[in-house]
Amino acid sequence: MNSNRVFGLDLLRAIAILLVVSSHGNYFFSKKMMDYYRFIDFDGVSLFFVLSGFLIGVILIKQLESQPASFKLLLNFWVRRWFRTLPTYFLILLTLTILNKIFNPFFTFSSVQKYYYFFQNLYFYEIDGFFPESWSLSVEEWFYLLVPVLIFSLLYLFKTPKRVILFVIIFIISLVFFIRYLGHLKIVLFSPKLVITRLDAIMYGVFGAYVYFYHQKYWKMSPKTLFVLGLFLFAVDRYVEMSSTVDLFNCYFEWSIAPIGTLLLLPFLSDLKKPNFKILNWVTIISTISYSMYLINMSLVRDFIIVNLPWTGSEIYHDLVKIINYTLYWGITISLSIIIYLFFEHPITNLRDKISLHRFEK
Repeated sequence: MNSNRVFGLDLLRAIAILLVVSSHGNYFFSKKMMDYYRFIDFDGVSLFFVLSGFLIGVILIKQLESQPASFKLLLNFWVRRWFRTLPTYFLILLTLTILNKIFNPFFTFSSVQKYYYFFQNLYFYEIDGFFPESWSLSVEEWFYLLVPVLIFSLLYLFKTPKRVILFVIIFIISLVFFIRYLGHLKIVLFSPKLVITRLDAIMYGVFGAYVYFYHQKYWKMSPKTLFVLGLFLFAVDRYVEMSSTVDLFNCYFEWSIAPIGTLLLLPFLSDLKKPNFKILNWVTIISTISYSMYLINMSLVRDFIIVNLPWTGSEIYHDLVKIINYTLYWGITISLSIIIYLFFEHPITNLRDKISLHRFEK
């Protein structure tokens, strides 16, 4: 494990993936368990979006402040990001395609080819049972493609990264708010899993990177107070979501409260050191394998492996079967993710670092 990892950010990433996996695993819960679980069913994906925006924002700002914007620099950024995200994604996508081709007599490649281009939720979103959790990867990839292009294009005109980045942050967040407004009026199709309606969550993370890089005195002003306020916003979000049926809230605020709450956690977590307890190594491990866990836990582990176990569906000791399956669900997800990380994801990352990407900057 990389000794330069930030424990606080690893903790946030680990919590995010545990929330996601537990949410997908509520398939195995009894009705009584679901009644209790809904109180802690927070949006783990929003945590991922904000954290990703923060980390990518810091990298992008450092690059733009150290060298002039150019297509070669942009290409370097894309290659490094896509080396990190695309190989594992396509590994799982291809695996699911092959498994469905073998075991699903109604499967056709034409019905899933949109996943290979990240079009699955670009214009509309329908849960088709093939790879539904990949909607968030599509949001990430379109962010990597579109937002840097907008930033680099504006830099050719205005030359000042600080002002351009702030403008882009405000523009994207305002645009998403306006799209949600049109969705509330039924003028455009609205879904919280469309690409355009979730880009603002990543931009809140970029705003955190902006403040971190350009306004350190504000970033460090009162991190503990902001952390408590962020937790309070999560509690408000959960309370209002459970009690509200108002479309206005769902369109405007539900998908912004959690990202803003996450943003408020970052000043404290980004400076949080790892306590000297070996048991906390699991936080770093879970954080390290979180990407693989996200990709495999639902469609591959839950909906293919667990569902096809010989005792699944048995009415004998039904609750015991659910407990066994839920335990296996977690065990297989973590074990398989470690294997994927060690033998595929980590070697690919090392390969990326060995390739002389500096040629793009010459």
